[in-house]
Amino acid sequence: MAENARILLADDDPVMRELAEAKLCAAGYEVVLVENGAEALQTVKSEKIDLVISDIEMPVMNGFELTRSIRAERAIAETPVIVITGSDYPEAVERVFAEGATSFLAKPINWTLFTQSVMFVLRASQDREQLRIARDKADSASKFKDALMSVMSHELRTPLNAIIGFGQLLGERFEDQQDALHREYADYIVDGGRRLLSTVSDMLLASDARSGPIELNETDATIAEIIEAGRAEALSVNGGGEAKFTVRLQDPELEICCDRGLLSRAVSKLVGNALKFSQKDVEITIGSALSKSGDLAILIKDNGPGIPPERLDEIDGAFEQSDMSLRRSKEGLGLGLPMTRAIAAAHGAQFRLESTPGAGARALIVIPASRVRRKGPSAKSAAA
Repeated sequence: MAENARILLADDDPVMRELAEAKLCAAGYEVVLVENGAEALQTVKSEKIDLVISDIEMPVMNGFELTRSIRAERAIAETPVIVITGSDYPEAVERVFAEGATSFLAKPINWTLFTQSVMFVLRASQDREQLRIARDKADSASKFKDALMSVMSHELRTPLNAIIGFGQLLGERFEDQQDALHREYADYIVDGGRRLLSTVSDMLLASDARSGPIELNETDATIAEIIEAGRAEALSVNGGGEAKFTVRLQDPELEICCDRGLLSRAVSKLVGNALKFSQKDVEITIGSALSKSGDLAILIKDNGPGIPPERLDEIDGAFEQSDMSLRRSKEGLGLGLPMTRAIAAAHGAQFRLESTPGAGARALIVIPASRVRRKGPSAKSAAA
């Protein structure tokens, strides 16, 4: 508790030291007395001190220098410091706070306020220390959780790939034997494995995005390859055999310097949302075009139910769906839009989402011109 604190008093005036020591001891504190700032600094470094009370004018090292030196030492930087200022130093208060003082007292000392100020500073210091400890524990727990998530995600991928692969082999064998029932069971295994693998991959990417910028494995890929890979992934995870797709690419062979897997996943998430939250025969348009400035716009549009305006900002947060209850009819972690935004940001791209209730949603990823590799006659064309 604050009453058991150990206080260092630095003052070259013996009368001041004696009076202050008497008041502090009467309040239940243990007091250490020194005559100058250099002695005070050495004591704080070598002994446990809960509070430093320092006069400004002292030989060898004054109160300003002492405060600055304490703040410069990492091991003792959090030690609270009360500086005693004189009335003939009107600018002293501003300066002591600039040097890092916690509080100040003005001469002549009001001894009643003196002990109350000491008690207040000590308790505030204890509160800060408890908050720091709680923050460090939370940071440690968060790092452990992210590390565990990363390890689990990597460890789960290998058996899941085996499950999917052998499920496909079983499905082919049952198809050759014209065993429709067991072929259907094998398809369930493959679909479930793909869903779980997609979820694991999403969790790993979300963990990476949360801990810092996403690391890109950059290569050149055509926009047609990216769009088709994203569409195929969305269909394998979400189904959607009855959906109607329209693909309009201004230049299918246009190349982008990007992380092909991540950009395809962003497209997959946007297409997957359209499949998941719309009617079975939803119409989805996927397009790309160059702007006059050379940026490449990738558009995913659907004619589904759309999103109410008040929900647009909310669903952009992690783990958000329009219904996140355990009884919800739609599966998923609610990471699609935040992941898409994070992937776009990692590429220096912009992401925008617009929606009108009853008229579908329109998502746009704008890749900067610096990542676009234009070839042939289409390089001269401008976007509509």
